[in-house]
Amino acid sequence: MRFSLFLFLFPFIWCRCSVSKNPLRKQVKLLQKGIIKDDTSYVYQLPYAYNTSHLLIQGYFSHYSHKERAALDFKMKRGTKVYAARGGVVVRVKEDGNKGGWNKKYRPYGNNIVIQHSDGT
Repeated sequence: MRFSLFLFLFPFIWCRCSVSKNPLRKQVKLLQKGIIKDDTSYVYQLPYAYNTSHLLIQGYFSHYSHKERAALDFKMKRGTKVYAARGGVVVRVKEDGNKGGWNKKYRPYGNNIVIQHSDGT
């Protein structure tokens, strides 16, 4: 009896679902499924100096913190120059983060630069 009860409850133990509050959630899901296509006509440059390389630690729509974001994370040493991937206007900068790690508790400490491009991206 205990064994059959465990099998009955097991599927519900691992089904932790949450609803995203991201207003672009529907569009992101449609992009992921290939139902709508993003404008990929513009080739973005990498955000670091030409002829250098940096480790990509998280890619587009990854399972960690980019679940609904077309964003890239690179590992760079402190003081590395960061370049815009294409022209635009800087709308937000966060550069006071001094902690990091894979745990969710470090998310508020990440540094970032947000640039608004002429096409709305």
